[in-house]
Amino acid sequence: MKITISKFAGFCQGVEMAYQTVINHAKQNNGDIYILGDLCHNHEIVKKIKSLGIKKINSINNIQKGTIIITAHGIAKEIVFKAKSKKLKIIDTTCPKVKRLQQIIFKFYKQGKKIIIFGDESHKEIKGANSWCDYQALIVSKIKDLRNIDFSKFENALFVSQTTQNQKNFMEATVILQKKIKKIKIFNTICQTTKDRQEDIKNLAKENDAIIVIGDTHSANSTRLFQISKQKNKNSFFINSAKKLNLKKFSKFNTVGVSAGASAPQWLISEIYDKLKTVSK
Repeated sequence: MKITISKFAGFCQGVEMAYQTVINHAKQNNGDIYILGDLCHNHEIVKKIKSLGIKKINSINNIQKGTIIITAHGIAKEIVFKAKSKKLKIIDTTCPKVKRLQQIIFKFYKQGKKIIIFGDESHKEIKGANSWCDYQALIVSKIKDLRNIDFSKFENALFVSQTTQNQKNFMEATVILQKKIKKIKIFNTICQTTKDRQEDIKNLAKENDAIIVIGDTHSANSTRLFQISKQKNKNSFFINSAKKLNLKKFSKFNTVGVSAGASAPQWLISEIYDKLKTVSK
């Protein structure tokens, strides 16, 4: 069996930076360290961080001292202000691409533009981003919704995207909004790694008998990667650990392509690759 691993598989720069920052601070700090939610959407990383003695919290209301870690997805601006007012030490691991999204929203909201975000309303990144326009953004996750919304009051708008959205869908949404809104400023805030990963999975899906996408089901970018692969290749499998790899299913395939979401660590990719190699023995 020939196995091809995508050169874009695994940690993106933002998650890698966040993970290493947290590891380094855990080694150097003897005080209490708290993390606001999961650093990224991967259960292996979550377990690793917990093993370092870092306590996961959902609110800083009851925290009076110690260190607070802001995760790669970012958080609402009022939480940052509150942490500063309580004189908590802040370790900000927000992905630079997410910070850029927040800054763009804040800038144009102050200029009076209506904010439209293409993304998942319940996702942590979008909740945080929406805070930078005082939660006034219109958040849309589906193309069909854009076609049905009345934009008559959106004379001057900004359109941005969750950083891990589907590139093709965002471009389709852009065309629709340009026809519906007279003055609209558009920023494609999907990160380049996400774009590259999505383009690469299309090619892998065409060139291989089967595809494995490694990632957590809670990971937005991993889920979209699998959806794109499934559209191109019906023999696409979404797994989050080597234990989930059913080798019997792959005995009939001559070529297998492997990709992974931005929050999948390299050791997980290696474990799955090593197990997959045993099929050809």
